[in-house]
Amino acid sequence: MLVLINGLPLFSKRLADDLNSFDVYSKYIFCDTYNSKLQQLKFLLLLPFADVVISMNGVTDNSGSLNAVLKLNKKLIMQWQGTDSLLAVERFKNGTIKRDYIDYASHFVDFTLQFEEVSTLGLKPTYVFFKSVDAKMPIKKYENISCMTYIGDSRQEFYGINQLKFLAEKFPAIEFKLFGVKKSVVELPKNVKVFGWVSADQFQKELQRTPVFLRLTEHDGFSLSVIEALSYGSEIIWTFPYEFSYQAQTNDELINAFEEVKQIISNRNLTPNHVLINMVKRDYNKDLILSGYIEKIKSVVKN
Repeated sequence: MLVLINGLPLFSKRLADDLNSFDVYSKYIFCDTYNSKLQQLKFLLLLPFADVVISMNGVTDNSGSLNAVLKLNKKLIMQWQGTDSLLAVERFKNGTIKRDYIDYASHFVDFTLQFEEVSTLGLKPTYVFFKSVDAKMPIKKYENISCMTYIGDSRQEFYGINQLKFLAEKFPAIEFKLFGVKKSVVELPKNVKVFGWVSADQFQKELQRTPVFLRLTEHDGFSLSVIEALSYGSEIIWTFPYEFSYQAQTNDELINAFEEVKQIISNRNLTPNHVLINMVKRDYNKDLILSGYIEKIKSVVKN
């Protein structure tokens, strides 16, 4: 089976690499058609031989690559991410949506919000998880109660910079670690430490040492950083409902959620949450996720 993958490079290349390592009987090739003319040509040359194309994005505007997929009548899977479902709904409401690809494709989602939004387009998405983590070594005991978050540098308000500032001001004795942002668009209190963009290893090391992780986005998919934080036993405060996190959409809810997780961590004598660690090992281990993903791909190819 030859599978072409295009779309958001961060997840597309990682998924292709993971699938190639796991499934020796098939070939998964990532083509960065978003950023490279040469990669677009590579995609078009390989397309006649492909069994299926996975777009790591829900595409509702014009795409030369996907036009070719439809022209050759190739199987197409859309793996919806973050805000692409929100954008599709907005285009649907204002009448600017291009439906050619979505009406033709099979649709995979990995988060409740995406499922609801894609469904409003008259489509029938399927829950298919593709993000996984390797088993982590949690810290035995935290030095203190601290908190960290990731905020995209170019979309700081979307990722929750104002909520972070609010919470840090309410809890001045707590250290808040901010990753991603180089320079904040708002003035942050002194208990917020700005790390900027760091390596994956440094980010993981701080996750291991930090008992609370914030995910305060305006919209979301199933965040890999949340799974990674859970794998270390961190408590999660998230804008959106998730079984293993504390939901906080208003400032009052944010304060209440933070007070609750502080108390829970103190009651555990500053140790990680091993219930969360074991859940991640059980439900999001790489072999389980990849084998399930491959089965879903094969199902699309056969039908």
